[in-house]
Amino acid sequence: MERLSKIGGISKFEMIKMMQQVLNEKEFSYWVHQDLFSFQWWLIVVINALFLLLFYFFIDRQRLFFMLLVFFISFDIVGLVDEFGKFFNLWCYPHQMLPFTDRFNTVDFAIIPVSIALVYQFFSKWKFFFIAHIITSAVIAFIGIPIFKALYLYQLLNWSMFYSFLTVFVMGIVVKMISDWIAGKKRGYSVS
Repeated sequence: MERLSKIGGISKFEMIKMMQQVLNEKEFSYWVHQDLFSFQWWLIVVINALFLLLFYFFIDRQRLFFMLLVFFISFDIVGLVDEFGKFFNLWCYPHQMLPFTDRFNTVDFAIIPVSIALVYQFFSKWKFFFIAHIITSAVIAFIGIPIFKALYLYQLLNWSMFYSFLTVFVMGIVVKMISDWIAGKKRGYSVS
């Protein structure tokens, strides 16, 4: 096994962890002094609340637990993709609801997961889901993103709105495939 190289007696891993700690402290300080209770912070809170209320009022109460599962599958997939994009510096969020996680930004926490879950609920057949999800993905990418950019809630760094459209579209397809598979398994186990 290869030894970690040392810089002044400190391993590269230890150096990275120290730099990460300094970055975390700077981000937290920025959040407390610049972000918390700012216009953008309140906007994130209000938009998330509105989308969660939308989900609450339109969720199919007959399939409540399954639709919550679809929402959480969407939430996880969107969060994973977002972590990937942030790590590779494709996009960023200048404002956060909470400083220690990016999952509670406007897009990841509510807009995309709620949109995917509601489209899944109302358009269960593949053909209709496909059409409705193309429209939803286009609205998010070509209307929502420019609005969020103008409000300084979202920045595209090495990315484009078209790539965002494709990404949201693919995420929805993956959510539908997983959810349909789970629904199929559930039907297979509920033999009377």
